[in-house]
Amino acid sequence: MTVDKLFEPAHIGQLTIKNRFVRSATSESMSRANGTITEDYTNLYLNIAHGGAGLIFTGHIYVHPRGRYVHYQAGIHNDSVVESYKQFTDRIHDAGGTIFGELGHAGSQSRDPAVTPLAPSPVENFISARQPVEATEADIREAIQAFGQGARRVREAGFDGVHVHAGHGYLISEFSSPHANHRDDDWGGDAERRGRFLFEIYRAIRREVGDDFPVTFKLGMADSMEEGGLLADESVPRAAQLEAEGLDALEVSVGIMHLVTKSAGEFIGISLERALQDMVIHRLWTPAGEECYFRTHAQAVKEVLKEIPVILVGGIRRTETMADIVASGDADFISMARPFIREPDLPNKIKDGKRGMVDCVSCNVCLDHEGTEPTQCWRTDKRMLLRHAWWVLRGGYKEH
Repeated sequence: MTVDKLFEPAHIGQLTIKNRFVRSATSESMSRANGTITEDYTNLYLNIAHGGAGLIFTGHIYVHPRGRYVHYQAGIHNDSVVESYKQFTDRIHDAGGTIFGELGHAGSQSRDPAVTPLAPSPVENFISARQPVEATEADIREAIQAFGQGARRVREAGFDGVHVHAGHGYLISEFSSPHANHRDDDWGGDAERRGRFLFEIYRAIRREVGDDFPVTFKLGMADSMEEGGLLADESVPRAAQLEAEGLDALEVSVGIMHLVTKSAGEFIGISLERALQDMVIHRLWTPAGEECYFRTHAQAVKEVLKEIPVILVGGIRRTETMADIVASGDADFISMARPFIREPDLPNKIKDGKRGMVDCVSCNVCLDHEGTEPTQCWRTDKRMLLRHAWWVLRGGYKEH
């Protein structure tokens, strides 16, 4: 199948995106303790911009100090950081990039010991095993305002749009889910009230940035739990309502993070031969993961949306699959995170003739070190693998 359609331009709101490749958000762990960004952070995104991605989503930037996920996360929680982001976006634009700032609040999923985790209900978090504090009415209003102010700063900083993380067990996702939200008040008790936090945040953002600035959401469509979690029959109508209220595009995702490394599929489409080439030894006893594992959710969303584009993320690894997703109309954009860590120039490679599998083997070692070391592929240098093995022997990730 030809990949030509992957390089056709498309629109998000009034913004033209040069091709269908989106770099999906992932943590960078390249910022200072006060949330300001570093030269390493800038270089990460410059490489992706030079590499040909049509649209770049930053990793989620915390909108409030209480919403910080990890210690070295970027923040946009006060006006003092805006100037550094202006310099950053200027350089990305000079490199030919289009970039949205992704806003987030970690909720109970905060792994920063300096943060007292906040959640709709005091439900212990799967990752940290920390007990969050139930949000008061004042806490909720403060968080909504923080998203609105964060979006204003995103626009003032020169980003091309704002993307909102409303999935993966973070605060918006928690309010949306019956697993995490046990309230029986204006913010929980049934599907409509569980969705209120999401829509109040969207409306606060629109008030700050206006109708002409692109606003997109990463929406968790389901919690992927055996029982008690969010289901698509609750989330799909929310997608339709977001469009009705003026959303410009929707990134479809699924799941809450039970463990950092179990939030994303492992060894997607990786043969044993390829695994041995890349020293992925534990693939010998672990089945290859399923490719494109959220596609049916994108199809369900496409059935209810009238006009806005759908961005599909989740285990997309073959160029043939990418082309088929767009050609079939199941989604309008192909979003990837881990493949861009290993190949920031992936779109240019595909344009120049690369076919078949991406280089990423979905080993998730990059996620093992999330929040403790800068995001990087640990398989491009075998010495890095040895350092990772030593890290595992010493006990791996610990709260810090």
